Amino acid sequence: MRRYYLHTRYNGIFYAELVNPITGGKLAARSTGTRNRDEALLAVAKWLETGIPTGRARKPRTLETAAGIENVLKAVRKTDLNPDDALRIVTALKDRGLIDIAAVKSGKGAVSFTEFLEEFWDYTASPYVREKLAHGHSLGKRHCYESMSRFSRYWKPAFQGRRLDSITRKDLRDFSLGLAEGGLAPASINKIMATGTTCLSWAFREGMIPADPTVGLVNFSGEAKKRGVLTPLEVQALFAAFWKDKRAYTASILACTTGMRSGEVLALHKSDIEEKTLNIRHSWSDFDGLKTPKNGESRRVPLLPEVREKLLALAGENPHGPEGFIFYGLLKDKPIDRSILLNGLHDALTAIGIDAAGRGIVFHSWRHYYAARMADRMTADQVSRITGHKSKAVFEKYADHLIAENLEAAGAIGAEVFRNVLSFRKGA
Repeated sequence: MRRYYLHTRYNGIFYAELVNPITGGKLAARSTGTRNRDEALLAVAKWLETGIPTGRARKPRTLETAAGIENVLKAVRKTDLNPDDALRIVTALKDRGLIDIAAVKSGKGAVSFTEFLEEFWDYTASPYVREKLAHGHSLGKRHCYESMSRFSRYWKPAFQGRRLDSITRKDLRDFSLGLAEGGLAPASINKIMATGTTCLSWAFREGMIPADPTVGLVNFSGEAKKRGVLTPLEVQALFAAFWKDKRAYTASILACTTGMRSGEVLALHKSDIEEKTLNIRHSWSDFDGLKTPKNGESRRVPLLPEVREKLLALAGENPHGPEGFIFYGLLKDKPIDRSILLNGLHDALTAIGIDAAGRGIVFHSWRHYYAARMADRMTADQVSRITGHKSKAVFEKYADHLIAENLEAAGAIGAEVFRNVLSFRKGA
């Protein structure tokens, strides 16, 4: 069997067609780079001995390897392929590191990126949301609402008209740098970027696009705006001042002495109150209503007697009945609007001469205050069991034991730490 065929083209240069040693078919013609027949024959002989040159200083390829590639190309040309087949092929090339990202003409990824992203954050229509909820993950309507707002403001104008499978890492990097040049804070940029990158990573895992363009992207770093925290003397003066709304006052004294989040405060019912502890079983969201606390875990916190008394009194004053929300609002099935809690706090701070806005004091500041004061007397891990912060994984298996062991001690320490703010002289 012949090993090659030699012929010239219109320019006089000799081309060689090597023969596939398995099938006997001719491989694609290759230029010898010379118009001299003897030099062409020597070049082909060298190819057969040392390998066929591939250009760009790459290692020469054996005749068997070259034949194998020709067989692959012929199979691609002759086989009836659909878009999913094409996606599998480009994915295999991506896995070999031969291409960065490729888009097939049609298929799962051949859809409008902005339309896909809009549906992705639609709480009622999103397959991503359904998947998360089906696996027991916490994903609230508020998160989807905020992501949809970021999509409409930032992503939609920048990527209108683009296909899902056309988005590259360079696109994302340029987009993020544009956000930074616009003067946005690092934390804001990271949240905006997560709106799109979460969607793209999910689309890759679902086999809709051949590569994940988010791989290798770097988050922006920088000092986040810190919430202000009052001093113990300021807190003592604050709770000795007059408060216009008893619910706002009681909510602040509760958060101050337990480190509870505002949503957890709003969700409280009389049935959550025990003799010395408080059960944190729910959180209130204006979008989702009652839901599990952040991180999806219930917990118990020590409840000081004076604060317990205030909670029971407030529950007894509920016009909708004592079994409703302790921090009742106008409607039976909804607690007080959280803005009333914040406004009540700010009004009381203004009354004692503290600029809440200038100091960055918000309702969540109580959580920081509690953690800081209790950390003076307990370990950080012990405090995290009370506040519900996620701790290092090495401590996870001890969580229940630590809570049970420390609740009584935390209650005693809290009584001492907060004794100067429990006089209730003018609170309401």
